[in-house]
Amino acid sequence: MRKPVLLLFLLHFLNLSWSQSQGNNSRLPQSSSRTTAQKSQPVSPAAFEVLFATNEDCDLFINGERKGQVVKSDFLFLKLPAGNHQFMAVSATTQDALVDTIRVTQAGTNEFFIDLLYLVDQKNEERERIKMQTANPVLAIKSDRVGDRQPEARKMPLKDVEISIINSLLANMVEIKGGTFTMGNSRSKNSDEAEHPVTISSLFFSKYEVTQHQWETIMGYNPSIHKGCPTCPVENVSWEEVIKFIRKLNILSNRKFRLPTEAEWEYVSRLGGKAEIDEAGGQEEYIKKTAWFFSNADKRTHPTGTRQPNAAGVFDLMGNVSEWCGDWYGAYYFKEEYSQLNPEGPPLGKEKIIRGGNYKDFVGDRFRPSFRNKKSPVEKGSEIGFRLVMDLVNN
Repeated sequence: MRKPVLLLFLLHFLNLSWSQSQGNNSRLPQSSSRTTAQKSQPVSPAAFEVLFATNEDCDLFINGERKGQVVKSDFLFLKLPAGNHQFMAVSATTQDALVDTIRVTQAGTNEFFIDLLYLVDQKNEERERIKMQTANPVLAIKSDRVGDRQPEARKMPLKDVEISIINSLLANMVEIKGGTFTMGNSRSKNSDEAEHPVTISSLFFSKYEVTQHQWETIMGYNPSIHKGCPTCPVENVSWEEVIKFIRKLNILSNRKFRLPTEAEWEYVSRLGGKAEIDEAGGQEEYIKKTAWFFSNADKRTHPTGTRQPNAAGVFDLMGNVSEWCGDWYGAYYFKEEYSQLNPEGPPLGKEKIIRGGNYKDFVGDRFRPSFRNKKSPVEKGSEIGFRLVMDLVNN
């Protein structure tokens, strides 16, 4: 009596096993097809974290695709593959667009500062100039104050004191003959000072750092910490403030003053070579004779040009105040730049180059011509000032 039950159970089991086997076999081609499809998909390139900062709120586009908004008060982090990428930053207030190329690397940090405020200021000046020319073309042509934003001031000629400042800046320019030199110092413990050949074109280089009197005459205020000394170098100015000073000076003078590149700065500071140092009695004695530094400065700046000049006739390169240069800082940019003729540094960055020692520094490593320093373009300090240069052409 138990056999039919057992037979039915066996038949049910065999039927179930056959059905599962058929079901599994029917799914095998799908699984195989999916595996084949997965293998055929391209592998995405590795992406690296990239930081963007700015001084003007803007929309950021990478390779034509909007990636978000960068604001002055915060950073924007993106993941991008290594290589070159075209970016466009569009001002949130004026819609002016800055277009450039960045290079994302696998090694090191990828941090880029979008200096959009400089472009916006330039465009605003152009718009103001066009507006004034349209409103009163006679005044615009005759005016000496083309860049002044106050229309009524355009009827007035340059003040005598402004003419005097401009003439003194021009008279104190030293003509530097261009040449090729070895930039950097391979004996330095700093890896960003690797030696490499650089060629500099001839230029005009200011004998002196810009003074408090010169700054106050052009800008109308004195930002310096060490006030009460009109012929002392102006200090406590950010790189961005310096650029505003230069733009206003160029409008008033109809010239093209600018900051030196760090390559130009180092070239001029090296012109005397080892012979100049040996003649002074060695490195320490050379610094004592040519620079205001911790041991002789009494914790403050001093009038420009009161120590001995270098072989080119330029004063205070190694002391008094350290000096802003025009370049963005790039630790190894010389390896990426194919041409070493008048290098100007990376197209973008986070910090601007500062060169030279200052009144706070001790005798030692910071007084080498190759020593590189850097700060954000909005930072300032009582030990940081600047000097001016001009190209031989277009002036």
